Amino acid sequence: METGALKSLFNQKTTQQTKITEFRPGQIINGKIIKLFPDQVAEVQIGNQKMVAQLEVPLSANERYWFQVQPGEGKVHLKLISSSGEEKGQPGNLTRILSEFGLQPTKENLDLVRFFIKEQLPVNGELLKRASEWLKTVGSRTAGEDAIKMLLTRGMPVTKAAFEALYTATKEQSLVMLLEQLGKSLEAADESDTVVSLRKLLNEMLPANKTISSAAALNHLASAWLGSNGKQSEAALDLLQQYGAIPAKSSEKNVLQQLLSSLQHLDGAEENLPEGLKFLKTVLTLIEKGDSFSARQIMASFINDKSFPVNDLADSLHFIFDRANGKDTNTQTGLLAFKQLLSHSNASSALSLLLAGKADWEQAGLKLLEAAGRQQQAGTVGMHAQLLSEAAGKAEPAPALQENGLSLLSDVKIKRFLSALGLSYEHHLSEIMKDGEVGKTQVPDTLKSLTLRLLNENPPQIVKDAAEPLVNKLTGFQLLSQEAGPIQQLVVQVPIFLGGKTSELSMQWSGKRTEDGKIDADFCRVLFYLKLQYLDDTIIDMQVQNRVMSIQIFNDQPDLKKMAEQMTPILKTKLSELEYKLSSVHFHVPGESNGRSNQRSLSELYGQKEYYGVDIKI
Repeated sequence: METGALKSLFNQKTTQQTKITEFRPGQIINGKIIKLFPDQVAEVQIGNQKMVAQLEVPLSANERYWFQVQPGEGKVHLKLISSSGEEKGQPGNLTRILSEFGLQPTKENLDLVRFFIKEQLPVNGELLKRASEWLKTVGSRTAGEDAIKMLLTRGMPVTKAAFEALYTATKEQSLVMLLEQLGKSLEAADESDTVVSLRKLLNEMLPANKTISSAAALNHLASAWLGSNGKQSEAALDLLQQYGAIPAKSSEKNVLQQLLSSLQHLDGAEENLPEGLKFLKTVLTLIEKGDSFSARQIMASFINDKSFPVNDLADSLHFIFDRANGKDTNTQTGLLAFKQLLSHSNASSALSLLLAGKADWEQAGLKLLEAAGRQQQAGTVGMHAQLLSEAAGKAEPAPALQENGLSLLSDVKIKRFLSALGLSYEHHLSEIMKDGEVGKTQVPDTLKSLTLRLLNENPPQIVKDAAEPLVNKLTGFQLLSQEAGPIQQLVVQVPIFLGGKTSELSMQWSGKRTEDGKIDADFCRVLFYLKLQYLDDTIIDMQVQNRVMSIQIFNDQPDLKKMAEQMTPILKTKLSELEYKLSSVHFHVPGESNGRSNQRSLSELYGQKEYYGVDIKI
């Protein structure tokens, strides 16, 4: 899932407000004069905080001004820079602010000052210079400004490393994409222990290995071709040829003859040969030798289906070898019998050994999954579209909430994935340092520990370029997941497999911990962000109060509520099995209440650190 700007999120007040708890000389701030006192003392509101300050010149009440904090004891001393009312797009006052810091009034610097002023963020010369340099190194200036805002409003260290971590965590480059890029780049690295371990971990972390998924899709098409006749069989064969799994422009007869020839040349004694191919080769060898009786016995034992026409099939298979004996009258009958035997031998998954090389078979599967993901746009219709859709379904787990199905994201999968990320890497490292070199504890092999180890081994530049953003992404999640008073926040992205391709679920959990340090599942709030192929951005706000759950779903599709109504009873039943009570499910089209799109970025929601009670409708 792409994780940058998400459209039309919540029609609610922003919970994040800038809180200034300390004023330092040199900072520039925006404030409103609330009340005037003698001797040029005034009550000033800055953000949501009120304070008493000493002014250098007389000012008017109920007006906004730009001030610079001056050195002084006791009250905060404020030096007037300009009046807010004088700004109105005029760059003169902004230039004056930049001159206070010794910076040139370039367009970028003027925009940066406007950003600090708009967000009511205190800024000094050193911070302004740092921010100006940092923003020159990023691709998205907006995402960079969001990262700077989070650094300042959440009390994080104002360092380049922290900035890069937050920027990578919130910009439009998903964790799944970074994982895949790193895995691909490892092809250029030496086969060190670190590379081997990291490659193995990446394969385990991604929800569905593309090679395995593509094979499942191809196997479904192969089964559809072998197990039927007529239009469905023709369409399946056509798709297999279209994506390169079977030689193009070959008739079914020629394809079956190629399969037969390849099978006869396989070494039947080979230990790694699939059972289905061993069965086929044994039956055909016996038929060729004229031992129909033994062939019938083996077929009846292997297929274990009393309705299967063993005798007729054995008689028809004899025609395959008539051509070698100078007869060619019933070869087609023999090949069709061979096709029927193929469909009952569970050998469709082994066709890559008979028809195409492993690399060609995998490439065909990837092309197939890509086509399945865009079949509507491509105008694929009829039997071809149906088979593509079915093939994509075979390449992914059963949908969540489906009766007797497997969950897309079980709690075990999520815990395993979070553990593999290594978000507790620094904690484990500190524990080892406490124990000393002879301590028993060891840093577990996680994504972060292995990636950092890889960078220390001075890998090729292509590997560095893939590994460094991933480390920044993980560090950004760690910074965003810190405690804020009694409230714990966890921000993470979890890959899932939908529609024949890897997607991503972004999740933000907020709530208190229990006395034993565990997550309090009775009182919490979870925000989910998912970018779907046809529904686009979908946001779910799940609030739990005493195990009573209310759900708000935000999506631009006005018909989503009608489409989802049939799933609500299943959802209620599944939650009840987990001892949760579903109180309400509401669907919203963002912005419809005020007639305009209410757009906010994911970084804004990540930046929220306050926790509010929720009202539950029953």
